[in-house]
Amino acid sequence: MRVLDGSYGDEPQPLDIVVTRQDVLDEASFRSTGVLELYEHLFPAIERDSPDDILRWLLSDDVGGIRHFSVGGQEMSYRLDSRCFILRATGRAIGLGFFTYDHASDMIFCNHVGIGKTWRGNGLARAFYRELVDMLDALFPRNVGVVLEVEPFDRDRVAAITADLEQTGRRPLAAAEQDQIGRLLRVSWYDRLGYSVFCDARTMRPLACRSPCLDPSLPSSAWAAGEEDYWLMWQPRTGAPDAEARAGPLWRKVATAIYVEILAKSLVALDPDGRRGYWDYATALVAGTLQRSAASDVHLARCLHDDDRALLTRWRRLAIDLPI
Repeated sequence: MRVLDGSYGDEPQPLDIVVTRQDVLDEASFRSTGVLELYEHLFPAIERDSPDDILRWLLSDDVGGIRHFSVGGQEMSYRLDSRCFILRATGRAIGLGFFTYDHASDMIFCNHVGIGKTWRGNGLARAFYRELVDMLDALFPRNVGVVLEVEPFDRDRVAAITADLEQTGRRPLAAAEQDQIGRLLRVSWYDRLGYSVFCDARTMRPLACRSPCLDPSLPSSAWAAGEEDYWLMWQPRTGAPDAEARAGPLWRKVATAIYVEILAKSLVALDPDGRRGYWDYATALVAGTLQRSAASDVHLARCLHDDDRALLTRWRRLAIDLPI
């Protein structure tokens, strides 16, 4: 357990951070924190994993051991360690961070980070995140940095939505409009934390990475409809070698770690015989992403440009409370 110093909330009180398999040892104690209810409140259904899957990953499957399986006679293995960091006030969850460490790449994947709405402000989210990074470094001293996915936002679309709101004063936003603004706000948060995005140096546009369908139990004909494009953001560990000099190899390593080592292997290992087709599909999709970007001069850069920041300023002046 780690105590978070500072005064937060309407009535300042001690806050602490506990982590699974260190402070929170079993399903009962995990559920008793209220973290699953907070998770459901913070993230829309389309972004959430099932509680049973989360518990399985955190407490039994992804616990740092090597897992072996075979696909079509080919022996494979992977080694993951997933942890949930729970920020508590008087024993109840008010924030969470769900991370997975991949031993093959020494990379940490950020699955989810969030703070309860009533606790946002006064720098709590930033303080919580900084404590998380320190705790991750202590748990995984060989890690080289943290990677995460963000949904691409359409700058022109966000600008048009903002201009219309400024001119008409209308409220509330349509669901599609909320989605676009929310994407920008999420990117801006990680940008402020110092993350960089992988982009094409010639255009300075982020590289799109296509994620395989997350549900291999669907008919194979439905997998393509379950794919999503993401931008990948990267934050090297403090003191790690300069990543910019090796951005191209790092991009390939990051994509492989997320979509093969963490995603595809863990899904296929549950049913190696029944999911061989999914393995072929997922690895081919990742290979296609890497092939399309092979000719790119990959660069790491801040995701938001001056125009984006000006757009954010205009959005904030509208004073619309939009959860992200």
